[in-house]
This record gives sequence, structure tokens and C-alpha cells, in this order.
Amino acid sequence: MKWLMPAAFFLAMFSGFNPAVAGAQAPQVRGTGDEVWNVFASKCAGCHGPDVAKPKGRFGYVLDLRRVARNPEMVIPYRPDKSELWLLVKQNEMPPANSPHGALAPAQKEVIRSWIAAGAPDASAATVDARASIRSELASPAPMELASADRILRLLGKLHLLLVHFPIALVVAAGVGEVLSVWHRNPLPSESVRYCLRLSALAVIPTVGLGWLFAAAGNGAGSPELLTAHRWLGTTAAVWLVITAVCAERDACRGARSHGVRLLLGSGVVITALAAHLGGLLGRGADFFTY
Repeated sequence: MKWLMPAAFFLAMFSGFNPAVAGAQAPQVRGTGDEVWNVFASKCAGCHGPDVAKPKGRFGYVLDLRRVARNPEMVIPYRPDKSELWLLVKQNEMPPANSPHGALAPAQKEVIRSWIAAGAPDASAATVDARASIRSELASPAPMELASADRILRLLGKLHLLLVHFPIALVVAAGVGEVLSVWHRNPLPSESVRYCLRLSALAVIPTVGLGWLFAAAGNGAGSPELLTAHRWLGTTAAVWLVITAVCAERDACRGARSHGVRLLLGSGVVITALAAHLGGLLGRGADFFTY
């Protein structure tokens, strides 16, 4: 059997086969974990990477594939169509249109879908170690030049975050005042409740309008489903509060509090609280209240 090794060597030499050259020319096979890590590093880490001081949506661990895969709010292994991450990518929500690194190519989207379908495996150690070589590139993405009109719209939309707390506080104060009126069995409309409802109805209209503008201008929304729910629930709360304020003014003219206004006010407080909660999850992340 000892003659087999020399024979194989001479056969390779005379046939023109060079093991070193063959190894160099062989295509490098990468796992889906390595491929998706490279996609995230080039397209997503500029906003959600570990080197970003204030990552958008409080999501700054996009290069930690193991942590991403373990977050059921984002990835359900082997089920791309049930994974929030794939839905965001599929619907072109992430990266957004104004991303400094551009949108994903169809091939890159397929890499993400295949990664989830394969069980969301981790990247290899060699790929993860390459993070240091791209940190300087990710830390300072090239800023996008925006038109003056776009900058104005983005700035106006951000005013939503300043105004939104005002009508919420007024509605809660009106609800507390009405509860005190019921507790003291006061059949007359409370002037304080009327005042709070009147101000909240006036403040909620520009607040909702700026909220729609804030999202439309691409100011870092998270889940599209969560954003849609927050938009429409907030709009519903605004319409509800205006109707409640009008009905409360009618009660003031009549000089008696109706059960319908109290029902409208109680429901308005609940709807407003739910809309505010969804807005908090959008701004702070879906895991903000995780114990």
C-alpha cells in the first residue's frame, strides 16, 4: 500500500494538476449567516449598528445575528413570512428611502429571506472579526442632501413630539374631573372638565396632522404594522375628542350632564391612552417594558 502515495503524486504531476492552484481557484462558499451579516453591515449598520451613538428605534445590535435571531419581535426562525424583519424588508420599509446607504437590491433581500428560512444561523467567527475593519466607514456615513422643502417638512413633523403630550394630559385631567363629579353626585357639567375638553379638542388637531407628517417624512419609524395602528388609533382619538368636546358644550348649554358625554369621555381616555402607548413603543422599541 506504500506505493499508492508516490503513484498518486506522479499522476498529479503529469496530469497538470496543482493542488495549491486548485485551492486558490475554488469558489469561497459562505453560509447564509456570513452573507446576511455582510448585507446588514453595508446597508443597516449605519443606523442600527454598534457604533451608532443613538441608534434609530433603539435597535443598535443589527450585527449581532444571534441576538437578532433570538428576538421574536423581529425574527421567527424558519418562517420568513411571520418575521417582522422580513416584512419590513419586503415592503421596502427598511432601509427607508432616505437611508444614507441606499435601498436593498433584490439579491440582498433574498439573502435575508433565505437566512431566516434557514433558521437564522449565526455568522462565522472570521466574518464577525471583520467588524473592526469597517467601523470607520460605518461611523461616518455620507449625509444625504435634502431639498429645502423636505427639510422644512421633516422639521415640522418633529413638532409632533412636542405637542402630543399636551392633549393627552388634558384628556386625562378631564377624565379625572368627571370621575370626581360622579363621586360627588354632581349633575351639573364641571367647568374644569369643559375647559380641558375644549383645549384638548383644539390641540389634538394639529398634533395628529403633524404626526402624519412626521411619519411621512421618514423620521425613523419602526414596525409598519405598529405605525399604522398608531396613526389610525391616534386619528380616531382626535375625532372622538372633538365630538366629546362638542357634546360637552351642548350639556353646558342645557345645564345638565348627560350619560352619553360621560361614556364618550371615558372611551376617549382609553383610546387616547392606547394610542399614546403605541407611540411610546414606536419611539422606545417594542421591548421597552420588558421586565
